[in-house]
Amino acid sequence: MINIDSVWKEFPDKTLFENISFKLSEGMRVGLVGPNGAGKSTLLKIILGLDSPDKGTVKVGKGASIGYLPQEIVVGSEQSIIEEVLNAFPEVSRLEAEIHEVGEAIAIDYSNEKLLEKLTDLHEEFERIDGWRIEDNAKKILSGLGFKDDQFHLPFNTFSGGWRMRVLLAGILLKKPNFLFMDEPTNHLDLEAIIWLEEFLATWKGGLIMISHDRQFLDKSINNVLELDRGAATVFVGNYTRYVEIKEERHILQESAFKNQQKKIAHTEQFIDRFRYKSTKSKQVQSRVKQLDKLDKVKAPESKTSKIRLNIPQPERGPLKVMDLKEIAKSYDDNVVYENLNLAIERGERIGLVGPNGAGKTTLLKMLAGEEKASSGALMYGNNVKVHYFAQHQLEVLDEESTIYRTIASISGGWSETQVRSYLGAFLFSGDTILKKIKVLSGGEKSRLALARMLVEPAHLLLLDEPTNHLDMQSRDIIEFALKNYEGTLVCISHDRHFLNAVTNHTIEVNGGKIKTFNGNYDYYLWKVKNDLKESIKSNKDSNSEKNDKKQAFRDKKKKNNRQRKVKDRVAKIEMELENVNSGLLDPELATDFEKIQSLQNDQNSLEVELLELLEEIEAME
Repeated sequence: MINIDSVWKEFPDKTLFENISFKLSEGMRVGLVGPNGAGKSTLLKIILGLDSPDKGTVKVGKGASIGYLPQEIVVGSEQSIIEEVLNAFPEVSRLEAEIHEVGEAIAIDYSNEKLLEKLTDLHEEFERIDGWRIEDNAKKILSGLGFKDDQFHLPFNTFSGGWRMRVLLAGILLKKPNFLFMDEPTNHLDLEAIIWLEEFLATWKGGLIMISHDRQFLDKSINNVLELDRGAATVFVGNYTRYVEIKEERHILQESAFKNQQKKIAHTEQFIDRFRYKSTKSKQVQSRVKQLDKLDKVKAPESKTSKIRLNIPQPERGPLKVMDLKEIAKSYDDNVVYENLNLAIERGERIGLVGPNGAGKTTLLKMLAGEEKASSGALMYGNNVKVHYFAQHQLEVLDEESTIYRTIASISGGWSETQVRSYLGAFLFSGDTILKKIKVLSGGEKSRLALARMLVEPAHLLLLDEPTNHLDMQSRDIIEFALKNYEGTLVCISHDRHFLNAVTNHTIEVNGGKIKTFNGNYDYYLWKVKNDLKESIKSNKDSNSEKNDKKQAFRDKKKKNNRQRKVKDRVAKIEMELENVNSGLLDPELATDFEKIQSLQNDQNSLEVELLELLEEIEAME
């Protein structure tokens, strides 16, 4: 249990929290939400002890362990990535060393009962932390997060920042702490890794609190929402979609209660004003004045943000064929990414590129943008097609010494100040904020401004690489609205499935140097892939079932009889093997041979599991 009691946090220009309290218990998977600047990351750091509240207390239950995945990129080291993950369990190497040391002592004095008892305790502790299978478990988690077997022993510092974050996450998941704290865990993951992580978290038995702006990821991973807004914290039971529904329901109820009470107040005030000076009505007037004084007034509902109406400059009607790729090949030395790639992109298509990490999505996007040259083949643009390319390095193009206002005004082609302010306002830059210099903006604000800058000038083709990274949900809504109403052609890479479903109408799967096109958004792509697989399996079954029914019945009976005989023979052999293994474990001469003991215990575990399964199988067959 983690108990947050009456916590306050203030800065000279702003109060983040006022007297917030809540409890986080194991089994609660909490999504921490709220507008930018509400203090979500600060609250995480206060609970973790990395920051201090001005008032209030944070109490973590005795013996509770916490795993924390920050936003910041992890510093590199020369260890392999499997060693980095296993660092989460330093006690494994400690116990191995102690077992070896005690084993050597027993070899000299094998009748020493204290040493034998200590060795037993060490083995039990090693078993308790699952020491025998710790490395296998680490490899399974690394595989789920996108690593290949041949990468496990590569140096950690040879990987990019995003992959290092995955290694850190693997170490945390391996440790299985009582509580997980995660700040934007999907920022450095591709779609396959995100889906793996959300499935992992959906069955997480411990406590979880995380910040994420990925709606679908939140829906699949959490069962509670903690909202930070205007200094207050409110807990909602359910996933993110349910939270939005409850907020809407509460808003409607509060709006209705407020309007009804305002009508009642108005009628009462009218009565008071009308009969204030009539002596015959003085008692009634005084009674109503007291009623108003004692009235528990309903607060006016918070005004909902009006629907975003961002109008971006639209391109002139371009040619039907925007781009044409013919027999494209692309390789980096011996690494062949594409061979004989053919693709035509037509006017009005909104394409989402999907596929496993390293399949070549970004390479394809860079070739479309002219940032990368094809090794061979022809890439042709349509007549007079203008292209905009957005990638994370686009943030570096922004002039750090310029202001938000000048960044847009300088390229807007004669827009008035009102037009520039209105445009920036749609991207959540308003008032004196637009006079801020770029160098003081957060990563999310820079990303939002870079997108706003790109969309000022009309283009026939937009090429976007993770355009919603580091953006909060309101900012993502703005970009989605703008791109849904964009009349040109779009090709994008994104791990935000909500974004892909909202803005794309075609999906291209990139895998193994080949592409496959689907005429629909991401949800359609998933449905089509699953449906095609089901149809293929069904077709194969149907074609063979009629021919094989009679033969199969005979085969099944024969197979069952053979299986019964083999299972019983195997049970007899396992029982003999277990006797030999148990004798070996009791042999004092093996007390110092750690590797032999480990091997025998592994054999014992495997044999016992197999024996249980076979006995259950015999019972079922009989």
